[in-house]
Amino acid sequence: MKPFIKASHSGEPTTLEQENLLVARQAAWEGMVLLKNDGTLPLHSQKIALYGPGASQTIKGGVGSGEVNERHAVSIWEGLLNRGFEVSTEAWLNDYELLYHRTVTAFAESRRKKVSLLNFKSFLNVLFDTCPIPLGRAITEEDLRKSDTDTCIYVLSRQAGEGGDRKVQKGDYLISDNEEAAIRFCARHYKHFVLVINSGSPIDMGFADRIDGIGAILYICQLGTEGGNAVADVLSGTVTPSGKLVDTWANSYSDIPFSSEYSYLNGDLENEFYKEGIFVGYRYFDTFGVSPRYPFGFGLSYTDFSIDCSGVSVTGSQIHTLATVTNIGTSCAGREVAQLYLTAPEGTLPREYQSLAAFEKTVSLLPGESQTMDLNFDLKDFGLYRESDGCFCLEAGEYLLRLGNSSRNTVAIASISLEQEVILSRHAHICPVTAPFEEIQPPARSRQQLPGDLPKLCVNPKAFHTVEYSYDSPVEVSNPRVTAFLDTLSDRDMVDIVVGDGLLFGNHRFCLPGSVGNTTSKFWNRGLANATLCDGPAGLRIQRRSTQTRSGKIKMLDFPIAGFHYLPDAARKYLTGNPEKESILYQYATAFPVATALAQSWNPALMEQVGNAIFREMREYGCTYWLAPAVNIHRNPLCGRNFEYYSEDPRLAGQMAAALIRGVQQAPGYYVTVKHFACNNQEDHRTSVSSNVSERALREIYLKAFEPAVRDAKAKAVMTSYNKLNGIYTANSQDLCTRVLRSEWGFDGVVMTDWGSTNEGCASSALAIHVGNDLIMPGSKQDKKAILSGLKAGICTRQDLRRCCGNVLHSIFSCAIQREYIDRASR
Repeated sequence: MKPFIKASHSGEPTTLEQENLLVARQAAWEGMVLLKNDGTLPLHSQKIALYGPGASQTIKGGVGSGEVNERHAVSIWEGLLNRGFEVSTEAWLNDYELLYHRTVTAFAESRRKKVSLLNFKSFLNVLFDTCPIPLGRAITEEDLRKSDTDTCIYVLSRQAGEGGDRKVQKGDYLISDNEEAAIRFCARHYKHFVLVINSGSPIDMGFADRIDGIGAILYICQLGTEGGNAVADVLSGTVTPSGKLVDTWANSYSDIPFSSEYSYLNGDLENEFYKEGIFVGYRYFDTFGVSPRYPFGFGLSYTDFSIDCSGVSVTGSQIHTLATVTNIGTSCAGREVAQLYLTAPEGTLPREYQSLAAFEKTVSLLPGESQTMDLNFDLKDFGLYRESDGCFCLEAGEYLLRLGNSSRNTVAIASISLEQEVILSRHAHICPVTAPFEEIQPPARSRQQLPGDLPKLCVNPKAFHTVEYSYDSPVEVSNPRVTAFLDTLSDRDMVDIVVGDGLLFGNHRFCLPGSVGNTTSKFWNRGLANATLCDGPAGLRIQRRSTQTRSGKIKMLDFPIAGFHYLPDAARKYLTGNPEKESILYQYATAFPVATALAQSWNPALMEQVGNAIFREMREYGCTYWLAPAVNIHRNPLCGRNFEYYSEDPRLAGQMAAALIRGVQQAPGYYVTVKHFACNNQEDHRTSVSSNVSERALREIYLKAFEPAVRDAKAKAVMTSYNKLNGIYTANSQDLCTRVLRSEWGFDGVVMTDWGSTNEGCASSALAIHVGNDLIMPGSKQDKKAILSGLKAGICTRQDLRRCCGNVLHSIFSCAIQREYIDRASR
């Protein structure tokens, strides 16, 4: 029987594709951060010398599940030409193109030699390997002469990805000797020199101190399909940069707390000890007095702004600050981000010097124009977690407000007095530490001389009420249709529903080519559709082109992930279709900027627009679960998947994720899947490492970004992570899957595993069902067998299985595929 599909038989650009490209371009504009500018930017010359690996092979995103298969990604070279510039170094760029393609071809061939058709694990071992980026030949005096311009751009590139962490070595976190030589040559010989950094996360910038003549530094991160056009828009001055850093950039890697113990660096890949506690990112740098190279929230513009406080007020527990931003420049319009920070009083437990409390981005302001914005927050969201009695509390004392445009450029604007301690909420203890360790302790905070006329306000302790959580056993979903269907199912039937239908070769009644997973199609004729799951978070990762035979069989024409090129010839031939004999199906999704770049916009409204664009593509192609956003914290710049995550700050990450979710989940039956729950801050040995973290740091930092995504934005799915948390796999943690998600945050959706989390030697499928991890993905015969055996052994009960199955059914019965192909047909 032919599967149902929504892919198009036409390869022509659609209105949806063109409209989403405009959203992607705007997101790319706002995600770039100007780190330095002596007047070199915007460019004054139309003739440009362009060099560097990222010039013609601009990196749009990272490697792994975060890849997106767009129709075309615009390089910086192409973008400059589109903007009307003359690029006068074509010979160097053409030489680089030849070198690049030779390198990629050789790398793929070297990986194929490591893959055996008889050993699928050998393929998984190379699936996420990243081809080293060739640097290109040396830039010569002849190149300089032929370029015939005084203006030069060099694009420095880095790419990381799933399955491995970055290295503190030259060519990765550090620049190589050849890269430094090329940058030095360009800076010396071109009067106007711009360095563009095309990397998903920070690099060591110490070389910039050793090289004179770098006029401007633009951090573009990785900007997706429209990146080249957007960069050209900013370089030309058509768009003024407005992005702000979402991470602290250290002067030296050694400035990061316990940096030498991260991941592989201390030789222990089985345990990662979060000794910095709550002092992550700027919370560490600001509290311990360590000077950063670029502070959290930093970003320049082509114009200048003033930010003034126009008033502070208290309404109940809500704090309102009126911030007036004025463009005090004379030549161009621009946008600024007003940032409000809160310093809590020193009490019985150490606190960070300050934390981000609120922020807002202005509209584009012409010179002389102003905008007044209400930066507001609820003081109850800034309690500390006290492990001794399991509560979030606000300690009595003075809470200081600081207003500015980065964590290191603020002024005190008011103090808020709380006369007595307030207990905000009481909690059951979760995820106990099993391998004790000592956390860092901050120095005593020196008294700061504050202005004598600083406004002083009070918040009434009675404005708060204490939340008491109940941790009753979870109950089966209350839905008559679900209950009636459950009553018809055997144990084996329920196991078929809570275990996915495999990664590549499932017999799916509805088929979305390139989806990374499906629920079962076994019960289609009994009124249950199969749901499709597609990777993110930079867009919808599906196949560009597929083929369909007359009998309905669908095969790849383009691979959904770059690592498939590492398969031996015979495997690739077997997996791919024949476009000469079979009809072609088209699905062109949009590659948006990576999560870090999106967060650098500091613009939740833009995030909602991006979410809306992704929703429209989900609806177009039939995706039920989008496996995004990813809201893990940037704990260390070496994490291989940092580009998929938003920030070192949980409040910023949570607000950006919540806005994206509101855009995606605007209609019933289209679901986000918030991941990776929790503490997936390391890629090396990610399926065995234990993230060892105190309960306080867990609740204040690492769970904090997930909470607004679930509690406020009502995310309908959550994905557990590969790692252990304090010795227990997250997929087997009742504390995470049930106590936190359902009892504390009110989650009513589906909890699923990450792909292969229950493989041999990892988490238990049966225990996952017991603790409330509803869906095992991508699913295998071994998972089904393990759950049935677990039922007999008492690891899980039929009630556990029925509850998880009910959650999955409730989700699928509400999805668009169910409505479109089954419910409509039954009417």
